[in-house]
This record gives sequence, C-alpha cells and structure tokens, in this order.
Amino acid sequence: MIVVDRICRLAGACFRTGPRAFSSVLLLLLVGVGVWQAVQYARGYFAYHRAVESLERYDFATARQQSRLAGYLEPGNPLVWLLAAQAARREGDLGEARSHLRLYRSLVGSIPEARLEAALQETQSGNLEAYVYDLMAKVDAGHPAAEQILEALAVGSVQIYHFDRGVFWINQLLSRYPVNPVGRLIRAQMDDVLRKRDRATAGCRELLADFPDNRNAKVLLAGLLYREQQFDESAQLYGEMHQKYPDDLRPLLGLTRCREQMGQAEEARSLVQELEEKFSDNSSALLEAARFALADNRQEDAERLLRRAVELSPGDHEIHYQMGLCLERAGKTEEARYHLERFKQVEADVARLDILLKEVVNSSKDPIPRREAGMICLRNGQTSEGLRWLLGALELAPNDKLTHAALADYYTSQGDLNLSAIHRQRAR
Repeated sequence: MIVVDRICRLAGACFRTGPRAFSSVLLLLLVGVGVWQAVQYARGYFAYHRAVESLERYDFATARQQSRLAGYLEPGNPLVWLLAAQAARREGDLGEARSHLRLYRSLVGSIPEARLEAALQETQSGNLEAYVYDLMAKVDAGHPAAEQILEALAVGSVQIYHFDRGVFWINQLLSRYPVNPVGRLIRAQMDDVLRKRDRATAGCRELLADFPDNRNAKVLLAGLLYREQQFDESAQLYGEMHQKYPDDLRPLLGLTRCREQMGQAEEARSLVQELEEKFSDNSSALLEAARFALADNRQEDAERLLRRAVELSPGDHEIHYQMGLCLERAGKTEEARYHLERFKQVEADVARLDILLKEVVNSSKDPIPRREAGMICLRNGQTSEGLRWLLGALELAPNDKLTHAALADYYTSQGDLNLSAIHRQRAR
C-alpha cells in the first residue's frame, strides 16, 4: 500500500500543472509505443523461430501458420518470407509459395537464395528441363538444401507423369533422408495412381504413425478408405481434418460423401449447406450440393447449381451426366440430350486416358501417349493437367513437332502470342 500511495502522489505531482501534464502524457505515450513495439518484435521473433523448428520436424502446416504470423508482425524481415515460401512449397501449395517468394524478392532482390527457391518452385511444378542439371550438381556438392532439391525433383517428375524418374528421385531422397514425409507421400500417391491401393494404404498408415498431423497423407488415406467402402474410418479422418482445417474443401467434401453413403441424411444436409456457402465457385462442391438437391426433389436448386458447375468445369463428365438427368426431369429434353451426349464423349476420353496411363507406365520413353493425353485434357478444359502431360512429352522429345503444335494452338486460344509463336516456330 505504501508503494501504491507513493506512485499516486508522484502521478498527481506530474499532472498538477499544464506543461508538466502535457510532458507526462507525451512520455507515457512514447513509453507505451515502445512497449508495444517491443512486444510485437518479441512475438515476431518467437513466431519465426517456431516456424523454423516446425519446418525442421516436417510440420509444414504449423510452419506455414507461424511464418504467416511472423510476416504480419515483421513484414520487413526477408527471412520470414523465404521460410514461408519453403513451407508452402513443401506442403504442395505452389500458389502461396510464389506469393511469398515475390515478397522476399522485393526485399532482397535476385540473390542466390531467391534464385534457388524460384528454381525449386519451377522444378516442383514440372519444369525440370531448365534446372535439373544445376540442381543435381548442388546435391552432389552437398548443398544445405539438398533434401529440398530432391523433394522438388521427385514431385516435379511425378507432376509430368515421369514415374520412372519419380521413383529414381524418391529413392535418392529416402536413401539419404529415410523419414522424409514428402518422399513417402509421393510414393503412396504413385501407388494409388498405379492402382496399387493396398500398398498405398499401408504407406499412408506408416507415414501417419510418424507424422500424425500430415494433412495430405490423411486426405489420401481417407480417400483410399472411401473407395474401399470403409466409410466409418474415412469419415473419422475427414471429420478430424474438417474440424482442424475448416477452410479446406477436401475434408468437408469427403465427409459429406461419407455421411451420404452411411445413410446419415441430416448430418449430410448441414454439410452440404456448408459446401454451398463456403465453396460456391468450386465445381466439385456444386456437384455434390446438386446431387443432394436432386435427391430432395429440389429441381430448381439442382439446375442452378449444375449450370454453374458446367461453367466452371465444362470437361467434367459427371457434371454433364447429372445435368442431363436434371434437365430430363424438368422436361427440357433437347438440352438434356446435349449434356448426356457430352457425358458420353468425355467418358470415352476418360477411358482413353486410363489406357494412355498404362502405356506411359509400360513405355516410359515414348512421348506419343503423353502428347495424346495432353491434347485430350486440353480439349476437355483440364488445362493444368493437359499442360503437364505436354511438358512431360517435351522432356522426352524436346523437338517433337506435334507437341509444339498442340502447345501453339493452346497458347493462341489464350491470347499468349509470344509463347504461341515460339512453339509454332518449333513445330515447323
């Protein structure tokens, strides 16, 4: 009490006269600002170091969360943005990784660290040809980023369907870093694509035993279980992820489908409503909501949802099928016929893609099936997948005229006359 009384008397003395009161207020404001800045700096410092520690133990989600917090608190610290770019890239979000890299470059320019991160992002997207030899030399020289380089080479190879090269880089990665979750996840994803589902499931379970919070491994395992009609366990995994990542479409969509398959209509209904509210511009979410509306005999809602889904994904055969059924119910026979015919066309393309995938696996050095797959995907509006297939064809045959012609046609349709001219020249 004595101390409090003295503080009160001192404060009273400070504010007794006008000038003294003004000086005291100014001093208190300065002290307050200084304390606030110190607290912000401390929060940014600790957030950055938590992000570093999380990345070292492969907890990419936490690393991304903490690096974003550090970036908000210390936007002028370039190390924060480089770390954020690395964390996003390693969890597979190249869009966010590129955004963080731009911020990093705006602060430091084109220094070697920025160029390396850009090379890793391009490589991971499938553009290996321009960077592979330089990156291999860095790995051989024992570069500190060797693990991330091998990750990018493995992911990029699989992105363009070079499964033989993907296997090589995965083996290189896991022989040096046996617990690396990126390599183990890619291996499970490849097993899934190649229809080795039991091995993919086992790989996911082993990975999650070591890294229980690996979101992408959980999504893959939940999807594998759903396809094996193990809906209870699939729903449990999707539910855990939806609770933790409410803005991620994949768990919400998967959980909705599980609830429908389990006959839990009321639970599914609330999830469908959430899908419509949160993901109104996603064709998969709209398709699921439309299916539910049709089951509920809400014809107008279903038609509205499916029309928007067709706009977003004109090459999705299931959307055309559901649209055809919906329009038939509404008595719009001619329009329904168009969508059912389109469904048959796209379904035939999907079947052909399955055959081409087998040809790619059996003839890994032949660019022809890759080129045809790319052209099918582009024809059906699957742009990113189509470009990955065509890029994979050029990796094998850089002078393949038909592949360059297909790319020239695509870039012309997009109004990119520079890239169109480059590929048109190489197609002659």
